[in-house]
Amino acid sequence: MLTNYLKIALRIFRKDTTFSLINVVGLATGLAVALLIIQYVRFELSYEKTNPLANRIVRLTLDYMNGGTVNSQDTETNPPVGPKARREMSEVVNYTRAYPIGEPNVTVQIGEKYYLVDNVFAVDSSFFSMFNYPLLRGSRTNLFTRPRQVVLTKTMALTYFNTLEVLGKTLKIPKPENTVLLEVVGVVPDSPANTHLKFDMLFSYPTMLSDFNEREDNWDGNNTLTYLQLADNASYEGFTKSLVAFNNRLISEKKVRNHRVIGQKIGDIHLYSHKNFETEPNGEARSVYFLLGVAFLVLLSALVNYVNLTTSKALDRAREIGMRKVVGSTQNQIRTQIFIETVLVNVVAGALSVGLVVALRPVFVEVAGLPEGFTVFRDVFFWESVGAFLLLSVVLSGFYPAFVLSSFDPIAVLKGNFSRSTKGVFLRKSLVVFQFAITLILLVQTFAVYRQVNFLRQQNLGVNMDRTLVVKAPVGNKARKDYDTFRQMLLNQSQVKAVSLSGTVPGMGSTQMNTTTGINLSDVVKKTSYNYYLTQIDTSFIGLMGIKLLAGKNFDATTRPGFADTTDRQLIVNEETLRLWEIPTPEEAIGKRVDLWGRKATIRGVVKNYHYESPKAAYIPIIHMYSPTFDSFASVKFAGGNAKEQLATLKTVYEANFPYSPFSYFFMDSEYDKQYKADDRFQQVFGALTGFAILISCLGLFGLATFTVSKRTKEIGIRKVIGASTTNLMILLSKDFIKTALLAILIGLPVTYFLVINWLANYAARIELSWWLFAAPALFILLLVLVSIGSKTIATALMNPVKSLRSE
Repeated sequence: MLTNYLKIALRIFRKDTTFSLINVVGLATGLAVALLIIQYVRFELSYEKTNPLANRIVRLTLDYMNGGTVNSQDTETNPPVGPKARREMSEVVNYTRAYPIGEPNVTVQIGEKYYLVDNVFAVDSSFFSMFNYPLLRGSRTNLFTRPRQVVLTKTMALTYFNTLEVLGKTLKIPKPENTVLLEVVGVVPDSPANTHLKFDMLFSYPTMLSDFNEREDNWDGNNTLTYLQLADNASYEGFTKSLVAFNNRLISEKKVRNHRVIGQKIGDIHLYSHKNFETEPNGEARSVYFLLGVAFLVLLSALVNYVNLTTSKALDRAREIGMRKVVGSTQNQIRTQIFIETVLVNVVAGALSVGLVVALRPVFVEVAGLPEGFTVFRDVFFWESVGAFLLLSVVLSGFYPAFVLSSFDPIAVLKGNFSRSTKGVFLRKSLVVFQFAITLILLVQTFAVYRQVNFLRQQNLGVNMDRTLVVKAPVGNKARKDYDTFRQMLLNQSQVKAVSLSGTVPGMGSTQMNTTTGINLSDVVKKTSYNYYLTQIDTSFIGLMGIKLLAGKNFDATTRPGFADTTDRQLIVNEETLRLWEIPTPEEAIGKRVDLWGRKATIRGVVKNYHYESPKAAYIPIIHMYSPTFDSFASVKFAGGNAKEQLATLKTVYEANFPYSPFSYFFMDSEYDKQYKADDRFQQVFGALTGFAILISCLGLFGLATFTVSKRTKEIGIRKVIGASTTNLMILLSKDFIKTALLAILIGLPVTYFLVINWLANYAARIELSWWLFAAPALFILLLVLVSIGSKTIATALMNPVKSLRSE
């Protein structure tokens, strides 16, 4: 019996290859999209899952308070917070700190060679057990209990020493004041791709106390990531209540004034945390779940196609089903036959979908920002997903057609009366409305995303990054003495316009800047506690960056360094800082005195707001201080020429002056563009999903148009004979589809408007919604209907009427 079912299914498959291919391609496309997005979402949700203690680890962060309002949030806390929480909170059984070193990287000397190492942290010995890092080499006994101990990842050990047998070897971290000599005491596996705290090198936290001027009782500075391990029987809710009492004690003991310590589950960090000084750019939960929803809709659209086309062809199968019932077939046997046909289509579609996943995987990994080497085929969950989706597809796409086809009345069918039945028409039209509405929503969202991303890129940033190369400062005391020679050699090059020094440059992220609260005008009555961003610049920075000076003067050679121990501090602030200080105009700010860390400072100049970070975020209050020291970065502005030649020039001059330090550089505009990476990625993935949804809709519409025209071929011939024009025929056949599309547009427009408004609320600078953003996709859908129906109608209308009349 099963063999007979399969033979009939294959005959049906071959009998109408067009409809069969439409069903297979539509289902395969929807399934492939769903599988890829499911894997992406699964990866995004897997952060910290490799750590068995993840559900019991909490990261402490700081809220900066201005009265009862949170005005900024910081991931880094004061060094004593972790030990104090361990002593005073019964829910806490362990803690570890992770102090970021040398952002964006650290210079490491091994023998006579220098290396630049990213992601370096100083940690407590408990770090390895709390974050589940076994030692591939070394022992936990006395690990990180002494200063100047270092642990390397497996990749770093092989890179530096070409072996994992590195215990006892030494490496140096050159500093302007001294050189720190570190002993390798262990090797650990590389950080997994799905953790927020990735590292390449760790050294003992006691090293911070002995060599990096940190203090265990430092309640003035917060540069430390702090993690707490909760007891097995402790609840997170109970911990948060205890944390309120802990905060009250910190305030009563005058450890903090305008801060509040907040707990955050580490499993929530990647998708839900976007605070200052995050260890890496985090994902966005809303985007992840939105893409998951879109993938589900694409798959559902493919299933809708199958159901629509299968039930629409019921008339073609009616006489067959009627004959089967007359000769004794039961409803269950007919339903089984239909299910076998559905299974065959889905199995073929499933195989094709796996092929599509293979073809699309490299592009998908790159566009979605997944780690290199990401694969799905060794993942059991992937194959379970394939099986689950196929089963779901068979049930959803097979149940209704089987029910409809098996319920035909054989007498009505054999008398030819079945053609007048309207069974299922309402459902089919409802499904088409649903499909058109989804297509409209996705099109509008795609247009909105595209316009918003382009809008951000076209914003006036207030800073000129064209033809600007930035080089990282060398290490060692000699760098300060050699800078003047380095600068002059560059300026002697005809293509170099200017050179400037700064603690950071726009686009590197606010993590490169110092922050402080409680800066106020000296004569202000009501003190505030806003969070301000501090950066060091030299006399050339404002001019080189093209930042507009609104009032006052730039720094000059007579200005004293802003961070030096002096009573004559000079400040250049931006407009956002004036807004927080409630100074009406830039001119009124000049000469005003400011309380800065217990000393007085004078506002020397005011610059126009510039986007230090992308226009997605609001302007931040920036305070510039003067520094002529080459401690962080030098920016070099070129007049023109080839980028490769500019880089070669800079490298030659650098190595001539600093042969003892590795050359590290970046193009400023490229570095700034990294801030748009997440938005670009979302645009590309969302655009691709929309493209697949449109493809599936086109397949379904083409199939329905083909079927509709084919069933009315004789009618078209008759109307053609009695004088109907092609236009009349096209209007006649397309009006039902047009009505359906218009209903879908009426349903889809309010929904997509709500979605666009909510999505744009995440941006400080955003597009204005215009009517064409919604009208263009609606017109596109109507055009799609007209083209699909019109092409088939015209082809049929151009046939010889004699052939049309013989079609039945």
